[in-house]
Amino acid sequence: MAKARKTPRRGASRARSKPSRRVPTWLIAVCGVVLGLFVAFLFQLEPGRETVKRNTASPQPAVAPAPSKPAGPSYDFYTLLPESEVVVPKAPPAPPPPPAAKAEPEVAAKPTSSTQYYLQAGSFRQRSEADRVRAQILLMGLDVRLEDAKLANGETWHRVQVGPFGDQGKLAQAEQTLAGNGFSNLLRQQRTTNR
Repeated sequence: MAKARKTPRRGASRARSKPSRRVPTWLIAVCGVVLGLFVAFLFQLEPGRETVKRNTASPQPAVAPAPSKPAGPSYDFYTLLPESEVVVPKAPPAPPPPPAAKAEPEVAAKPTSSTQYYLQAGSFRQRSEADRVRAQILLMGLDVRLEDAKLANGETWHRVQVGPFGDQGKLAQAEQTLAGNGFSNLLRQQRTTNR
């Protein structure tokens, strides 16, 4: 008895064969042309050709050449420098410095006073707040320092002082920079110091 074929189940699909990948014909043609050019190049380098052979005939004896300059480089400055040497005459010794004059008693210099300007950017009870504002102002490129002030009741306040500035122009420029960055309540201070 013959075996019965299995019938496919309903809904089952037949197994499809995978499409074979073939190499394109243009790629095969290009590879053939490249290979042909390479072989032609190798034939050009053939060692048996006349253009590649060396002349193996014995050279004829030549007349000895006249001795000439050595094969190395030649430098002319060895001969030119001694000819252009300049002899510098020795200068007479310098005269000794004149003796020091008697020192006159110096008049006591009057202390000069200078005026410096500051901007107070804030005053804080807590040191951490004053440090935070000081860091913000330092990032703007201005000189800033903290100054502690003790009040009559014993409290300590921390002032943020920007400066010192030597003139009103620099003070105004710093004030504009600070105002542009949100510091609007600035207090101008003028201090005179004796030097």
